Amino acid sequence: MARHYSLKTGCKVNLYLKIIKQRGDGFHIIDSVFYPLPRPADYIDITETGGTGLKVTCCPPVLENRQNILHKAYELFAEATGFKPGIRVFLQKNIPIGAGLGGGSSNAGSMLMLLNRMAGSSKLDHNSLLALAARVGADVPFFFSNKPSRVGGIGDILSPFPLNLNGLMMILICPKIHVDTAWAYKQWDLSKKQDHPSLGLTSGLARDNHSPLEEQLILSNSFEQVIFRFYPEIQKIKVSMFENGAAACVMSGSGSSLTAFFRDKASAYNSCTLLDRQSIPFYYYYL
Repeated sequence: MARHYSLKTGCKVNLYLKIIKQRGDGFHIIDSVFYPLPRPADYIDITETGGTGLKVTCCPPVLENRQNILHKAYELFAEATGFKPGIRVFLQKNIPIGAGLGGGSSNAGSMLMLLNRMAGSSKLDHNSLLALAARVGADVPFFFSNKPSRVGGIGDILSPFPLNLNGLMMILICPKIHVDTAWAYKQWDLSKKQDHPSLGLTSGLARDNHSPLEEQLILSNSFEQVIFRFYPEIQKIKVSMFENGAAACVMSGSGSSLTAFFRDKASAYNSCTLLDRQSIPFYYYYL
């Protein structure tokens, strides 16, 4: 009887992102803080079919192509181990695409961990699997630990970064805007701007200049001034969060999602109401 596996893969937000420089190979050195979220989440159903090879079907079907990161994860694992089982994969995509949430990297990380469990005597040790994950995608290694982390290198150097967010309200805002990460890095390269404090934390729009994390972290993202030039509607959402009482708000990754923190429920609820009236998708968390 064919074995079946069901995976749930969450996402991440960047609470801090500084682009340090571009490497000679085109990749970028970053300094960032990744924070995992259990939702929105994708669901992956995997069934063994016998033989060898991978077949991927997706909802939405537009993701059914060879550029899907699941193909790269499978092929690199097979190349490294010689293990290439026949499997059929169905991906239910719920994490917004082009939102800076690492949904594809999360999918790939879960796939690699499952393949390694299935591989038996051909399995890779932890460090080798991490190195392979970094080849699949810069953010993929993070999803092995799925814990708040300080992230360096091209996203492959991880260290624990404990955060105490207890008592805060958070809204993850996901405007229906797709931002291509490769394009965003190209625009940053052209702009030659290497560090941009988060709008509002230094502009006076917020009640103070501190993030809700107090002295642990000041929220900022190098991409913001670049992305806001091309997508002013994202900046408009950010400003509206401060106007409605957010203590801090920052874009995740290369956008388009934003993470807003609140110290009081009334301000958070009012902001949810505003987003709902504007038909802007969001997720609410009480941390």
